[in-house]
Amino acid sequence: MKIAERIVILTLVVGIFGGGIGFIFYVKNLISEEHQQKVADVALGKYQMPIAAEETEIDIDAWRIIYPATVTILIGGTAVEASVADSLLERISGLSGTPFLPDNVVKLFVFGVLGPQSIWMKDMNYPIDILWLDETGVIVHIEKNISPDTYPTSFSSPVPAWYVVEANAGFVDSQGITIGEIVTMPTL
Repeated sequence: MKIAERIVILTLVVGIFGGGIGFIFYVKNLISEEHQQKVADVALGKYQMPIAAEETEIDIDAWRIIYPATVTILIGGTAVEASVADSLLERISGLSGTPFLPDNVVKLFVFGVLGPQSIWMKDMNYPIDILWLDETGVIVHIEKNISPDTYPTSFSSPVPAWYVVEANAGFVDSQGITIGEIVTMPTL
């Protein structure tokens, strides 16, 4: 290769490399200018947070919108509708975020294994009574009137449980529910 060819190739390589670096700085400068302009616009109040749509009130008589699939169970001698949480995601969510729990509805957690079965009040809007049951449906532990303010504290049974039932606060007292009573439910 002659010296002239080498000079031309070297000039092309330097030109391409230099042009690429120049292009990168040009784009970086454009992005920086756009960012600075948006920061200035925010400071001037040109952007506003979107206002969330107001939540629709659900009539307590239309509770099936929140608890669409239920089964009838007997707690002691009281028949109630149970919204069943038998998957991990359903058990984690539980009653979190629900606006209310009708007096005739409970949340039934099916763990499928004996253990302390901890329950917490994350994102709860109302107090509840909690009942822990063994694998045969016998109530082995009760906690009453647990407030949403107790979060992040969790509540567990000192006796291993297979199921947990959450009901409105006051349910246990109003129905005279005690440890040792049986909860009768369909095969789940």
